[in-house]
Amino acid sequence: MQEFATKAGDQLVWSQPKLMVRYFELTRGQEQFGTLEFRSLWGTLAVARNPIQDWSFKRLGFLNPHVTVRHPEAESDYALYHPKLFGGGGTLQLLDGRPFGWEPVNFWHTRWRFIDKSGAAVLSFDQGTEERHITEFMCMQANVIIESSRITNQEFSMMINLGFYLMVLNQSDAASASSAAHH
Repeated sequence: MQEFATKAGDQLVWSQPKLMVRYFELTRGQEQFGTLEFRSLWGTLAVARNPIQDWSFKRLGFLNPHVTVRHPEAESDYALYHPKLFGGGGTLQLLDGRPFGWEPVNFWHTRWRFIDKSGAAVLSFDQGTEERHITEFMCMQANVIIESSRITNQEFSMMINLGFYLMVLNQSDAASASSAAHH
């Protein structure tokens, strides 16, 4: 078995280097660990790259919305994420049938986490960072805490990227809804 890329308690940080560009970097300490890049400013197709496994994510469907999780260039899904209709969150369904919950931890939906089927936290995401500079105030950032080492490297790679992808979509959807309400 491959050694786990991180251990419980480790922290990584997602940051957006430039405000109007949907490109994000994942760092562990001072070392870049991965990237997430949306293919367009308004689309939902994004590609994540990191040393463990590259991924692509795309939100599809209107009446039955879901997010496909694939290896880039693959034609079949590796996993599917199905959002709940109300209240935020949803379920990540792996091909082997194992479900992982994605749930907001606070009312404002700035803290999220993946949980296993027993309800134990796997990864936690906290929007914003402790060392935020004024020039980064409008940029999307999140601290990620590894809560459990009971997942594979590939699952870790998928979840750390998918979780932040879902946070970016949530923020974009909220901004769009707010803009529409003011017109």
